[in-house]
Amino acid sequence: MTKVRNIGDISKYNVIRNYPLLKPHFDGVIVRVGYRGYSAGVVKEDARFQEHMAGLTAARIPYGFYFMSQAVTESEAAAEAEYCYEMTKGYDPAYPTYYDSELSNPKGNGRADKLSRADRTKIALVFCERLKQLGRKAGVYASKSWFETRLYAAELARYSIWVAQYNSSCGYKETAYDMWQHTSSYQIAGLNTKFDKTYCYAEFESGAVEVAEKVPAGGLKLAGGVHSYSLRRDGSKRLLVDGRESNFLLREFRCKDGSDEILLDFGLVEILQRVRSHFGKAVSVTSAYRTASHNKSVNGATSSYHMKGQAADFTVTGVPNREVAKYLQGIGAKGIGLYNYTGGFVHVDTRAKQYYWQQDARNGKSYGVSTFRRMETYEVKGQMVATIRYNDRNEYVRLLQEEIGVEADGIFGARTEEAVRIFQATHGLAADGVVGPKTWDVLL
Repeated sequence: MTKVRNIGDISKYNVIRNYPLLKPHFDGVIVRVGYRGYSAGVVKEDARFQEHMAGLTAARIPYGFYFMSQAVTESEAAAEAEYCYEMTKGYDPAYPTYYDSELSNPKGNGRADKLSRADRTKIALVFCERLKQLGRKAGVYASKSWFETRLYAAELARYSIWVAQYNSSCGYKETAYDMWQHTSSYQIAGLNTKFDKTYCYAEFESGAVEVAEKVPAGGLKLAGGVHSYSLRRDGSKRLLVDGRESNFLLREFRCKDGSDEILLDFGLVEILQRVRSHFGKAVSVTSAYRTASHNKSVNGATSSYHMKGQAADFTVTGVPNREVAKYLQGIGAKGIGLYNYTGGFVHVDTRAKQYYWQQDARNGKSYGVSTFRRMETYEVKGQMVATIRYNDRNEYVRLLQEEIGVEADGIFGARTEEAVRIFQATHGLAADGVVGPKTWDVLL
């Protein structure tokens, strides 16, 4: 009979000064790697991930991982899985990496909260399938009611199921399950934080990983130029670039209205694959082909290259959008748009005549620019600064870090953002984590 293990899970909300105190209480700990923001949709590292991993490994406590998702496309889900792998590939987990599927906040107004049950299930599957391809054990975490009403649990049962129900017994019956989270109020003497506590019924082999699946044969060779393809017939096929499998499936370029036809330019896929190979990070396509009716419904330009299958809006996980735009400019892309705000994206198209533009607010107006190689700067109290945010890497980030009192490495990461939000809240500023003129004014 398999021994029932006690499992905890931790994130930035658990401040732990003495990790060995966990050992008598937990046989293992599931650590939050990161999350996708429920409004802007930016993938971010948990502010205490590195700290927690250092503490757990030093105390020799077995661990697994979880990621709080707000993916709204399969492309985003695959990017989240690749992000988890990149963040954890130097570790040897004893437990799976779990896809956390739940409401983003009590209001239920997050970007993924209104997904259909079928779409939410498919997105969870893509996350797990991509992790399995990368050689990681994968699973899905959700509450009992969420598995019963917001996911098709039977379709997820090939992966580890971790169900939450805060009760004296677990009434979940949709599928078998490996873990049951039964309380969120477990306390440990000497630690001033409450823990979630889980019973684990499965035997996970420490250090073992599943054999990565090979990509199914029969990739799709695209014809040169723009051509029409079928979502139903070829949507799951991996696109071939120069005879080699790319990182993209045809369905990532489909119209959001569910149309079967996909118009796609081979040159667009070539550009995106160059971006993927250059940065070595997942590319999330948020909008590619659009039918005329869908383009109108999202207020797209009447002559949009999206309708011609020649454009894509996308992000590169963990890379500032400006850096992506600069790279596109460097490889000679003609149509580039930088949507330069938190939750923004990069647009690229295959037009013949060069045009670059930028938009600095979600509801702002775009304007033409000549280059993406420099940031707009301004003076605050005699100091030249620029608006900076999560993922930025430059001298302005280093100045911020020196002023705010965190390690000055020039990288606007999770700990820097956490410090900025605390500083903003303490000084009566909007705690959005973005360092603009008002925050600089107080800092300097």
